[in-house]
Amino acid sequence: MELLSLFFTSFIVGFSGAMMPGPLLAVDIAETPAKGFRTGPILTGGHAIAEVAVVVLLSIGLAALVAENKVISNVIAVVGGAMLIFMGIGMLYDLYKSRIKASAGTSKGKNSGRLVLDGIITSLSNPYWFVWWATTGSAFLIKSLKHGAAGPTVFYFGHILSDLVWYSFVSFLIWKGRKLLVGTGYKVLIGVCALFLLYLGGVFIHDGLSGTV
Repeated sequence: MELLSLFFTSFIVGFSGAMMPGPLLAVDIAETPAKGFRTGPILTGGHAIAEVAVVVLLSIGLAALVAENKVISNVIAVVGGAMLIFMGIGMLYDLYKSRIKASAGTSKGKNSGRLVLDGIITSLSNPYWFVWWATTGSAFLIKSLKHGAAGPTVFYFGHILSDLVWYSFVSFLIWKGRKLLVGTGYKVLIGVCALFLLYLGGVFIHDGLSGTV
């Protein structure tokens, strides 16, 4: 692959993955009404930190280990599922205690550092994220390595740009419609996102314990 072709291929493949519902999208939707449009870019920043670590590790040979050892994938699924359930319960608890509020003009959400951390945690909590990188992602990385260090670098930036575009777009749409999400509407949105995290957590734990990751 030429580098330019690699970049755009990475962007398109990454965009198709970013658009799939998952824990990162749930947090983006839940936090945007309170934190604003920057929620998407900040969460993507945390996600990018997790992904650059994975790209480096896969580039030095971790892909084969993850792909061949089902125990690793299963453990990641169980631990990750537990983390998502913890986050979901935390959101429901804050909702019950009326700690979560949103207004059309002010921001009362999590600080930027916490959003970055959430971006990292939701990424690392998703076993299928690891599986994707150990299979599809590593296949692209192997091809990109023929360009030296520039290959994985170009692939990474093409991939993360797709995440940035998508999650920023989602935050923009929600932020523009935030006046509809004040009060009960916002609480319903938070509740739905929390339940979605609980559902994903349960699915991940089930898959990990049954060895179907």
